[in-house]
Amino acid sequence: MVIATRAQEDPSHGRGHLLDRDKIIPALELALAEGAQYAELRLVCETTNSASLRDGKLHSAIPGQEVGATLRILADGAWGVHSSTDIASIPSQIESTVRLAKAVASRRNSADAGVCLAEVPIIKDELHWHTRKDVREIDLETRLEMMGQIHAEANDDERIISVRCGWSDEHLHHELLTSEGMDRTWSFQRIMTNTMVTARDGDDVVSYRSRTGGEGGLELLDATDLGKMGRTCRESALRLLSAERAPSGKMTLVADRDLTGVYIHEALGHPCEADLVAAGDSCLEGKLGEKIGSELVTVIDDPLIRGGYGAYPIDDEGVDTRTKTLIVNGVLMDYLNHRETAHKFNLIPNGGARSQDGLHHPLVRMSNTMIMGGNHRDLDELIEDIDYGVFACGSRGGQVDTGRGSFQFAAQEAWLIENGELTKPLKDVSVSGMTLQILKQVDGLTRDAALAAPGFCGKGQTVPVGDGGPLMRIRDALVG
Repeated sequence: MVIATRAQEDPSHGRGHLLDRDKIIPALELALAEGAQYAELRLVCETTNSASLRDGKLHSAIPGQEVGATLRILADGAWGVHSSTDIASIPSQIESTVRLAKAVASRRNSADAGVCLAEVPIIKDELHWHTRKDVREIDLETRLEMMGQIHAEANDDERIISVRCGWSDEHLHHELLTSEGMDRTWSFQRIMTNTMVTARDGDDVVSYRSRTGGEGGLELLDATDLGKMGRTCRESALRLLSAERAPSGKMTLVADRDLTGVYIHEALGHPCEADLVAAGDSCLEGKLGEKIGSELVTVIDDPLIRGGYGAYPIDDEGVDTRTKTLIVNGVLMDYLNHRETAHKFNLIPNGGARSQDGLHHPLVRMSNTMIMGGNHRDLDELIEDIDYGVFACGSRGGQVDTGRGSFQFAAQEAWLIENGELTKPLKDVSVSGMTLQILKQVDGLTRDAALAAPGFCGKGQTVPVGDGGPLMRIRDALVG
């Protein structure tokens, strides 16, 4: 068996190993003997729980555990990849995966360079981010009681026609063995609860949603006023029923930290992913060291922000994570990268390799991405000299064309700004523009930068992320 059978501490509780080193290491050495330059096996064991309420009644409660592993072999400058939940079968797949890599290499255009990996420190260790209240010790009654707090406050009006509450938590145990001698084991946890409140008045139907949680255990939700979360969603949904349609055209936009985060994630974070740059699908290609935005704009991506939903201690290539400073005072300083793209662009590997689970290969991904704070004291100071504009709050998502450099995001609710004051509530607010233009039009940031609500990012694979920042003011934004 490749899953270890000898006596050891229980790896499901953050200690010990699942992979049998005595069998995996010789298998990786066999790959080198067959002509590979590099081989790795990465395993992920996910222990998960999800639950949901619909209108106060239990709709689902699903515990689960999945173990998957991905074998990656680099031969002749190309990858061969084999993924399986049958961990015991993986040593028998070494030779066929080497052949696959060589077959891929033989079809590469002669003008294209093969894959090379940047050097990284070879580390053997275990690193476990422990929590004060382990998610695996939460019982279903606790989950239901906490979602019930949200529902009770969210449902307190006859115009509320639906309240849906969800819960998810997970313990993630990772192991990585490589032909270079890397032998790393790490684990951490995430927790999140969410709600969507739907209201109706005659023919008008609106919804408002909210999420809270992050990297950590039950202590994160213990510290959250879940009743207030439900109450805020109810009040926002009811306000949207009477809100006016948003004006359209170019005007000053002020974004709350949710929308600031979505903007920086979509408009800047994705174009900064070095695999997209390498594929010629980024408006930031060739712009390292150039000024691309306002001097007010400094942007980081930081998987070490504990509590952020995109936090993780080690990336999926075994590289220690670190704070990545992407923009400093408007100047593009770095790309998010993994070992392959770090070599291509002659950069230091910065721990940006992430995969959805043990059955997917790593891609370059964001973690916790945010704009740093500026010099304005608060919202009042930010809007006091705006004659006419929009204050937009809460995210309904966004999208980006990384190659063209265009983006769009939508707000959940908004207010009209008139003569320096918030006046009418608005709905159906969206903002679009060109990344390199809007970055230069940021002319105000409050001081209090922080992560906003947890989220997810899709790029062929889905991973948890955090984003946020301060309140942000953009002049001449295209609002519609």
